Amino acid sequence: MKKFLIFLFAGFLLITTKSFSQQNINSAFGAPVIKFTSLVGQNAVLAGGRFGWVINKSIVLGGGIYGLVNSVNTNVTDPISGQNLLLGFNCGGLEFEYVFFSEKPIHASVDMLFAGGGVTYAVGNKNVPHTSYFSQNLLVWEPQINIEFKIVDWFHLAAGASYRMITSYKDYYGVSSNDLKGLTGLLTFKFGKY
Repeated sequence: MKKFLIFLFAGFLLITTKSFSQQNINSAFGAPVIKFTSLVGQNAVLAGGRFGWVINKSIVLGGGIYGLVNSVNTNVTDPISGQNLLLGFNCGGLEFEYVFFSEKPIHASVDMLFAGGGVTYAVGNKNVPHTSYFSQNLLVWEPQINIEFKIVDWFHLAAGASYRMITSYKDYYGVSSNDLKGLTGLLTFKFGKY
């Protein structure tokens, strides 16, 4: 899998370098994003945003940041408070996207997120005596595919699916990297003319 990701990244860099040599940056966009996924076997919603510079109406270079917005129970009990620990999850990093047939009202794109992130474990009620706050860093690799609808020139709506892969994470409190990776459905609201 790592060889495939390196190959994919190298190919994207080659395309990007060629596009930059033409120096045709068309525009940029900002986009709120909602992701629906599963963490520790429970439904999870990640919210965040991304931005991108659009080159030749097809190559997008940018970044994004996402965080868990609902409560996810780890099924691990804090020894002092007796409460279950809640999971926190966030990530942010570089995003590379290629848009196919961007001039069409309905078009497709492929995207890759290379991100650093973190997982936290904490009690929900901070007003009771509890153990310390725990956290661990990780790396996220998330390829995705999207169908994009041009609503008007300055607003595009994209619906997609991705698969989140986790590396550099050691099992902690009974939560493994398998509990953090998985399929994701997402909605992206792009504001920007391109």
